[in-house]
Amino acid sequence: MKADYLTQAQAGFAILTLLCLLLSIVGVHRTFLRMGLSPETAAKRTRTVAALLVGWLAFTSILAWSGFMANFSVAPLNMMPALLPPLVVVLVVTFHGGTQRFIRHLPAKGLLNLQAFRIPVEVFLWWLFLAQALPERMTFEGQNWDVLSGIAGPVFALLCYGGTRYNQKLATFYNLAGLALLLNIVATGMLSLPTPFRVFFEAPGSGIMATFPVMFLPTFLVPLAYTLHFFSLRKAALERKEARVHQKQRTVTA
Repeated sequence: MKADYLTQAQAGFAILTLLCLLLSIVGVHRTFLRMGLSPETAAKRTRTVAALLVGWLAFTSILAWSGFMANFSVAPLNMMPALLPPLVVVLVVTFHGGTQRFIRHLPAKGLLNLQAFRIPVEVFLWWLFLAQALPERMTFEGQNWDVLSGIAGPVFALLCYGGTRYNQKLATFYNLAGLALLLNIVATGMLSLPTPFRVFFEAPGSGIMATFPVMFLPTFLVPLAYTLHFFSLRKAALERKEARVHQKQRTVTA
């Protein structure tokens, strides 16, 4: 039965990653079209984004299959190639001047709705715990409350952007809370790894996060979660700035 839970969790992470990849690519394509790009240009740019994302999944899979990612004798060098690049890229895309138009055209409601993928993530983590492959601390039975972000995503999408509503302040509250919950479980996972920096010593630790296909969680699904938060917060900031400019122009005209 333990092996069944482990297999189910591994299959779940692989399937969820592919599903989120597909949804992300579709969302990028639709955003390019909303920007007013021609169908040909939108398709070309989408293929580029898709190739980069698929390439990233292939690269991290090779790191896991080779055993390098699970070689904690060289920590933190074994995890840095898989964890740092997505954070750097996302921060650059979030704040670079050339990407602001893209972020401005992202669907505010969709950015919150997609956070629902964090619900099955927590189920898969619980299965790993039942298979004795992950400490209880990293599940919703322990100190991981990230499932609340997944449940609340669609709820806040409706409260903030349903119908004619457009409540940026409430959405900002959700995004900041979601980032805090994400940081909590990421820190817990990092401090449960078999490294010199380990703080939580409950067996079996979180070393399974460096194995295929579970490593898709820290290398793709976690970055997807904080990307959605960053983009949502940045979109709101850009819209507030635009509103202030319009207000100033109206005041000058009056």
